[in-house]
Amino acid sequence: MNLYWFEVGVAGPVTEDDVEALGGVLSAAGGIDATVQAGERGGIVTFSREADDAVQAIVSAIGDLEAAGISVTDVTEDLVVIEEIAQRAKVTSAAVRYWVSGDRGPGGFPEPAVKRHRASLYSWAEVSAWLSAAKLGAVDHVAEETAWACALIDAALTVRRGLRDLPKHDRPLIARLVA
Repeated sequence: MNLYWFEVGVAGPVTEDDVEALGGVLSAAGGIDATVQAGERGGIVTFSREADDAVQAIVSAIGDLEAAGISVTDVTEDLVVIEEIAQRAKVTSAAVRYWVSGDRGPGGFPEPAVKRHRASLYSWAEVSAWLSAAKLGAVDHVAEETAWACALIDAALTVRRGLRDLPKHDRPLIARLVA
């Protein structure tokens, strides 16, 4: 079993009763492995879930949220700042900044997933793949698997939402595309 880190977006409002219901679902399943940051406008639930693979981890987390009455909107992978990249890759923050700027390493460091003036967020899966190709720092293959599974499951959630809005006679056409 591996430990998979990912975030699940949820629609609001998320009440204290919803959070307590999720705690009950998770406790019954063997333990609380989620942190909720949500309110009137929705938010995110961060999971650190053990499973045989990333797809099982993410799908089971979605099932737990929905069993607690919480509406799922999307799934995202683990995003990290430069300091976290340095810690995970077992190098200094300065080394990572050089890679980002292109002053060191082979170039082509991944662009931020979320660009900010300070503390941009990077896809750990993309960074880990870059580290592997560049033969620099430690590599996290579980993160690569998680990012792939998040992209796939997020697309499935988009299709699921879209199917609800389609006329009934068009739903089988879309369903055949994803089957």
